[in-house]
Amino acid sequence: MGKPFSQELKKIKDTYTWARKVQVAPLLHSVKEKNVWVIGSGGSSSACELLTLLQFHHGGIGIPLTPLELQYKKNAVNQQSKAVFISASGKNTDILFAFDTFIQRDPERVVNICFKPDSPLKKNADKYSVAETIEFEIPSGKDGFLATNSLIAYFTLLPRLYGLESQSFNVQPSDEFLKKTEVFANSLFEDFTITVLYAGWGKPAAIDIESKFSEAGLGNILLADYRNFGHGRHNWFDKKKKQSAIIAIVTPDEEELAKKTISLLPQEIPVLFVRTEQSTSNASLDLLVQSFYVVESFGNKCGIDPGRPGVPDYGSKLYKLKYSKLYQEKKQGLTDKELHAISRKIGNISSLTDKQVELWKGYCSQYKTKLTKTSFKGVILDYDGTICSSEERFSGPRKDIQDKLNTFLRAGLMVALVTGRGKSVKDELRKFIEKEYWNKLVIGYYNGSQKGLLSDDNLPVRSSDEEDVLKNICDFLKKEMLFSGTIKPELRKGQLTIEIEGNVDIENEKRIMIDMVRNNYPFKVQVLESSHSIDIIHQTTSKISIIQYCQDLLNDSKNELNFLCIGDRGRWPGNDYQLLATSYSLSVDQVSADPYTCWNFAANGNRYVEATLEYFNAITIRNSLFTIKI
Repeated sequence: MGKPFSQELKKIKDTYTWARKVQVAPLLHSVKEKNVWVIGSGGSSSACELLTLLQFHHGGIGIPLTPLELQYKKNAVNQQSKAVFISASGKNTDILFAFDTFIQRDPERVVNICFKPDSPLKKNADKYSVAETIEFEIPSGKDGFLATNSLIAYFTLLPRLYGLESQSFNVQPSDEFLKKTEVFANSLFEDFTITVLYAGWGKPAAIDIESKFSEAGLGNILLADYRNFGHGRHNWFDKKKKQSAIIAIVTPDEEELAKKTISLLPQEIPVLFVRTEQSTSNASLDLLVQSFYVVESFGNKCGIDPGRPGVPDYGSKLYKLKYSKLYQEKKQGLTDKELHAISRKIGNISSLTDKQVELWKGYCSQYKTKLTKTSFKGVILDYDGTICSSEERFSGPRKDIQDKLNTFLRAGLMVALVTGRGKSVKDELRKFIEKEYWNKLVIGYYNGSQKGLLSDDNLPVRSSDEEDVLKNICDFLKKEMLFSGTIKPELRKGQLTIEIEGNVDIENEKRIMIDMVRNNYPFKVQVLESSHSIDIIHQTTSKISIIQYCQDLLNDSKNELNFLCIGDRGRWPGNDYQLLATSYSLSVDQVSADPYTCWNFAANGNRYVEATLEYFNAITIRNSLFTIKI
């Protein structure tokens, strides 16, 4: 089992060149300022540590975990959680169980990064709209027993997935370093213990040294950062001096700290410096490659090929051990659908008492019963994020959504769309809504500030009153230096839409803008978030005005007809929070905490358009009315 380690090392340069040139999209850019769970095991652990460092480097938080550690921390996973799973093969028992555990908590997003096309991990992820798998076919092929070229690829690709393109460098260690490594290895006794000292960007290489020495049976490794080492760990040298050695991993950031630390230690303890002149992720990669050659030297000394150390029978059994039944979820008497729906409302339910769980189960059941026993005349839909994904924003809804809307109209149902957008929505709808139904489909433009039929050529009106408060806010934001070059304001009649551009912390920009507008224009406007922008509208404007408009069109003066409202931003300040606060509403993403309305009953791992389709498929139409079975 495995491949000669020396042959694996010969492929490093080609792997590095490939990983720098292969086409990638900056798919991790959107999570870099967030909190991200980073999950992997075995040889992938050092890649997980690098991704964690990249997260912290960009102002986010990375939480590196092994799959088993996740089982003890899963209660912290919620509907806002994001994760990256790193697994070259995407097929080991641990990573598949960890993915299932995480996805059952209904996270916001999961990204898998694999080097095996169509892996079991990808097949699992394809079942959920919130999960995505990035696959690369690495030219060096499958690793031997130890992770080698897959790590070179990860260390090169991960920064690029954040949108970072670093300067290339020579990844081949110098002959001088190789000679020092050989001398260092040969100077040690058989029963030695090496303390690996590191800091910052050197930690991934330190983790990899420990992993490879243990997995290949080369020697004993202790890990410590330069300062944690000073808290008592030096006593190992005092008691085991003859059996001790040091590998000091050094980047320019801790050069002086490393020198001062080593100078205080007994001079007779052998030290190998693994140094780099590179910075950030390039430093990690350079140190990783050098650490591979340290492993090779110790393999030569011990007479063990690290790429083919041999695997005992019990080793294979340990690797394949199935243990998921030992960590089954406690559902507290809830069905899967109830568990997910209630968790979306209040977060983790594990802290609730049995009485509270029963109470929420009752709310859930009552609302579901109310929906399923009601006959609806029409459906009122948000647009972006509900019937149109962010990827489809400029191309229009997918075919199955188009077909459903035409089916509803054909059956005599009222269909209304209420959106923060303007003419672009009308143009998209006219491309696929059958023309005979243009005078049956209602559109609420600019969050309901303008309402009309799809057939109306005069709407929406774009001009704005020069004295309007929205124009004053637009001018105010344009003059603010904080937003210079980062916002794109568009003033419409009844709405000011602001899109945030550039390489900035979008959530922070939104927070600053919302507070500034609310503080400077109190009680005059509403500031709402859509899936792609900030919408500022008049205090009296509301998406729910579309309901009365539809009732008027149907001459329903007694308000006897019911409408089902569906949107994605049901939590304030989302721009659907008023629409989904109505008596009959369903969310395809965010919900409010109100137990009497705005529930999300979509299947676990389904959000946005996929959840909308799930609701649509649960609809039964009869006599120009419909019912829905949740």
